[in-house]
Amino acid sequence: MKKLILILFAICTIGANENTFASSPTPKKKAISEGTEWSNMWMVSTNKHDVPRVLIMGDSHVERYYQVVNGKIGKKALCCKFTTSRSLGDPSLIAQLKALFFSYKFDVICFNNGLHGTDYTDEQYSRDIPAVYKLFKKQNRDVKIIWVNTTARRVGHQLKNFDKLNDGVINRNKAVAEFTASKNIPLVDVYTPSFTNVDLYDTDGIHFSKKGVEEQARLITVELERALTEIKK
Repeated sequence: MKKLILILFAICTIGANENTFASSPTPKKKAISEGTEWSNMWMVSTNKHDVPRVLIMGDSHVERYYQVVNGKIGKKALCCKFTTSRSLGDPSLIAQLKALFFSYKFDVICFNNGLHGTDYTDEQYSRDIPAVYKLFKKQNRDVKIIWVNTTARRVGHQLKNFDKLNDGVINRNKAVAEFTASKNIPLVDVYTPSFTNVDLYDTDGIHFSKKGVEEQARLITVELERALTEIKK
């Protein structure tokens, strides 16, 4: 009888411990959402595999220069795009990329991310840089990666003045520059022309004018064409 009571006590104790662990999950990283979140995916000729597939990825700047770059690349590659308001530091971005790479494989990835997610710290942003790099390489270990840094933030309708959030852009660009240098990844510098030339801007101080879009597209196309020459199809 005494043995039976001890056995029942042991079973109850184990069960209680298991319930304690089950009710105390490891805390998950939480996303900090903006007022409006959005994303846009455009995959072309998904059943064609005899031409290099390029992914141009970023925010609303990519929305503006994607068509220009696509026109310049022409038939040399299949230019796809994925744009989002999610930022490095946001776990939602990692989830989006995992879903994207589950369905599609790319030979070249041109990545630009930095204007959104201003509530994330520089450390949170920087921590995700190697994480997305690993995802790029996991979907295709031979992928050619091009990184594009972030344009300066100016004050809307007072374009000669820089927004207070521009210090964050500088810090993020520094982290990107250090990482890309360590991995020998081509870095397209769009910050420098955006810092020195106010004429590249639209009136909101964030987005580029037609002239600015053309300049972004030119700089990015140079690196894309260089990467495409290294791919054999």
